[in-house]
Amino acid sequence: MAMFHQLTLCELVSVCTVGPMGQWERRNQEITSLHKALKDSPTDLALANRYWLALAGDRAKNEADLRSGSNVIEAYRAAALSSKDGVEALARAYRDVFQMSGEVPRSAYFDDKLVMALKAGMSEFAAESGDLEWLLRSIGVWESCQ
Repeated sequence: MAMFHQLTLCELVSVCTVGPMGQWERRNQEITSLHKALKDSPTDLALANRYWLALAGDRAKNEADLRSGSNVIEAYRAAALSSKDGVEALARAYRDVFQMSGEVPRSAYFDDKLVMALKAGMSEFAAESGDLEWLLRSIGVWESCQ
């Protein structure tokens, strides 16, 4: 019986070198470096944004978009717990993933602490909370916000 294990992002990136080594290797190194830096400074929203953009790739260079829902949480969870801007960034990133791939938010990724931070963000972004409202509806907690 074959045994499978889920690859971490770093493992996945290291096996996805398909193009000319220089271009792909540089991208892999950048993603890995940003991932490590984000682990050291998880609330740094600017760093989370740089990591997110690196995962998105550059279409002009024919780079694959590696973003997924788990990457949203990995990149923005700590920032969302620490700031309203982080809440907005997390909601926007998850909406991007949905629009790009059709992947809906998984409620399993949202613990009570994160849901509370997202709900608190609703009062801050009342007029411009489209992405946040969509996210809260998607994970089934919108009704408790009203």
